[in-house]
Amino acid sequence: MSGITWIEIDLDAIEHNLKAVKKKVGNDTKILAIVKADAYGHGAARISQTLMDNGVDMLGVAFPEEGIELRESNINVPILVLNPVLSEQTEDVLKYSMGATVCNLDIARELAKTAKRHSRNIRIHVEVDTGMGGAGLPPDKTLSFIKALQLIENLEIEGVFTHFNSSEEKDKSFAHEQNNIFKKVIKQLEDEKIRIPLIHAANSAAILDMSDSYFNMVRPGLILYGIFPSNYVSRIIDLKPVMSVKTRIINLKHLDSGSTIGYGRTFEILKQTTVATIPVGYKDGFNRCFSNLGNVLINGKRASIIGRVCMDRCFIDVTNLHDVEIGSEVILFGNQGNETISIESAAELIGTIPYEIVCNIGTKIPRKMYTTVKNS
Repeated sequence: MSGITWIEIDLDAIEHNLKAVKKKVGNDTKILAIVKADAYGHGAARISQTLMDNGVDMLGVAFPEEGIELRESNINVPILVLNPVLSEQTEDVLKYSMGATVCNLDIARELAKTAKRHSRNIRIHVEVDTGMGGAGLPPDKTLSFIKALQLIENLEIEGVFTHFNSSEEKDKSFAHEQNNIFKKVIKQLEDEKIRIPLIHAANSAAILDMSDSYFNMVRPGLILYGIFPSNYVSRIIDLKPVMSVKTRIINLKHLDSGSTIGYGRTFEILKQTTVATIPVGYKDGFNRCFSNLGNVLINGKRASIIGRVCMDRCFIDVTNLHDVEIGSEVILFGNQGNETISIESAAELIGTIPYEIVCNIGTKIPRKMYTTVKNS
């Protein structure tokens, strides 16, 4: 890659955001940091190293291969695979010392067999479906399921958790209902003198707005990356954005009135216009929905995207900007001067969620990681 387009990842901001979450939830609450999807496009290995260096208790991944990548990058804190695993994945789960999510007795027995062959135990977390509707046990089946697990050797029941499906929405009533259902399951376990060491439910939105869902561990994801999940969550903690996306102008030209620009001729030039070309498109994860809609920052000023976002370039109206030249830096997401284009505002503009923006663009463009003294 030429480096004409790049992502900057501020590792100091990760440290800051983790400390902000710790302060919010309290010293007695453990942190399971979510680093799935390559840490939401931010680079899982380096992000996890920073989190580990700053005392995170556990890391959460979606699939075993994500955990393997972390282990091979010398990440040695506990890792939990949040999705159910298949029988052929049990060897990797054990080999790389990962915890497994379990909601099926057959898979639990496969995990146990694998662990027994190696004279080891394997950590498991039981997911309770309080309303997400996908994986997880029905609340009324959880107690009997855990009792059955207790009879299986080589399994260490380390945790029980649930997954909120609408804690970032304006109406959080269902999330509160889920939390109350989960509390009843925990109470059933306590009444049977079944002690599960780790109980977790709160995602980023719940950390901000549902303190009664903390239990003894929380699962921050998006807020670790300095992004609020929606407009309907409290801004009660100070977050610093971690990701900035930058490129440079590769061409400048003047177009006269009556000209059109880009595929489909969707933008007509109404007066003489100076157009800059930048080498970013949908192949880089920059959403085509920004066509004729989005903005970028150049020399600390906003400039409009005109025409359709192409596969590998976009067109920018720089008519009213001064000192713009080929090679000038362009900010797609981030700060420049007194202006900011946030991931949240960009997502809202095109009717999607911040998760999609960072996951799409973060895995397509080269990243430069830095701390206070910049290091790539």
